[in-house]
Amino acid sequence: MVEERSQYKVKTDKFEGYLMAPDILYLHYFYNQEIGVAEIQLGFELHEKHELDENIKRLVHCEKFVSITRAARELVQNHGKPAKAEAYVIPFLSQKILFNLHIKLRKRKHPIKAFDQLDEALHWLNTFSDASNN
Repeated sequence: MVEERSQYKVKTDKFEGYLMAPDILYLHYFYNQEIGVAEIQLGFELHEKHELDENIKRLVHCEKFVSITRAARELVQNHGKPAKAEAYVIPFLSQKILFNLHIKLRKRKHPIKAFDQLDEALHWLNTFSDASNN
């Protein structure tokens, strides 16, 4: 279970986002939703409201059948917020195949990895401590 620690939270019918720890931003995309530019901009707003910098770790939790529009992907690619590392929880094999193809083709500014389970993703993110050079 993800523990919410933030006063400022964004929640829509498509996703929710908040700080689950002082150094982990949690973005949870709900079942069968198409993520567009508006949802990405709300995620950017979370970064701004919490004054997050390149030391934040992002946990992006996608439920089954979540998709992202081309415009939203381009927004993330061209204007994405910095992070120390980014972990994705992707439960569906076809989604994971598309994700892995996408990250191989995109310019990466920080480590990105996909996982089947939330606890695996959190464990990996926690290997990126302030003292590490990962």
